[in-house]
Amino acid sequence: MHSPLYVIVRFELKNGEIDQLIWLIRNFFREEVSQFPGFISAKLHRNSEGTILINYATWESAEHFQKFIAFARDSERSKQIQAYKPSQDRVFEISL
Repeated sequence: MHSPLYVIVRFELKNGEIDQLIWLIRNFFREEVSQFPGFISAKLHRNSEGTILINYATWESAEHFQKFIAFARDSERSKQIQAYKPSQDRVFEISL
């Protein structure tokens, strides 16, 4: 059995960039990511100043996420999001 994979993507933004990035990410998840096998869910979090945006996504496994990454390299919307220079962490659940 695979452990779920939690992917945390952080964007440090300039004033005025957050609304456009949220729009890009929402459409990307709605139209492309949500259809991909192994995707479970995603949430967006922003700070009150509008300079930090965090995308928290859950995948069935690291393998599913890796297949998605290969697919996303060719996605125009993914390239637009990558222009905001996100940092990324992958976190695995630990069973108690």
